Amino acid sequence: MTQPTLNADSILERLESHRDHHFRRTRARRITNQKAALDFINQVGFCAAFTAGLGVPCLREAIVGAREPELPEHIQHDHAIGMTWRLKDDFAACRLAYYGKAIAGRPSFIARDLLGAFLRLRAAPGGYRKLYAAGMLSHCAKLVMDALVKRGAAETRALKLTSGYSQPKHRPAFDRAMKELQEKFLALKVEERYDPFTYVWDTMEHRWGDAMREARELTPREAAYRIVRRYFETAAFSTEKTIARLLAIPPALVESAARRLEREGTIVRAVRINGYPGRASILAEYADRSF
Repeated sequence: MTQPTLNADSILERLESHRDHHFRRTRARRITNQKAALDFINQVGFCAAFTAGLGVPCLREAIVGAREPELPEHIQHDHAIGMTWRLKDDFAACRLAYYGKAIAGRPSFIARDLLGAFLRLRAAPGGYRKLYAAGMLSHCAKLVMDALVKRGAAETRALKLTSGYSQPKHRPAFDRAMKELQEKFLALKVEERYDPFTYVWDTMEHRWGDAMREARELTPREAAYRIVRRYFETAAFSTEKTIARLLAIPPALVESAARRLEREGTIVRAVRINGYPGRASILAEYADRSF
């Protein structure tokens, strides 16, 4: 079946207007306080913390209330960056939302109701030891996890010492390991201490045991469906390849979720939009008004 080609004169701006509303990229809908920020995260399901322009909502962008605001020269004096920085501490400490390098390897928030779905797709069954045995986890990351499991939550310096990566020459390997553990949903920052400045880390199993249990009750297909559905409700359009890359979901599961959404009448798949590269999947309500 030949898929429709949509005229770019208005469709892209209508789709971007949808994002403006749901991403809160307007002055009228900008976020001004902690409650509004948490409501925003819960509504969109997941968002970048500081990085706009990824194709997902961004908390800093929503605080500014504008599309892809430029980073200021002196970020320490920027209101939106400062507010986002404080909120990530507050939400993590109270377990109001997950915070870690979850979307495109960037600092991100995930709402509690979707965390189980992300964990089902991103946390390997069998835990870190199985990953390490399969060659899918670095030696440094394995040693850090050993320390966290044995000792409980620990500061960065203690983890460096325990793992044997405390020397300056080992810092790149240690930093890569911590990024790796966050992206694999094995460990996360739970606190930032400022006198002196340091991070406190813990395991996902200890910090988010309820979400881990929920994850084990989901099938991969159902988990992917929940995430992809929320993506389209919020972002309105994208290529399925981009969604898979951004959210680190296997492409076959993104396609399965998109096919289910298509059968339900929520989206139209493989649409060519003049002026937009590739074939996009878009919310059906916008396709229906365009041909």
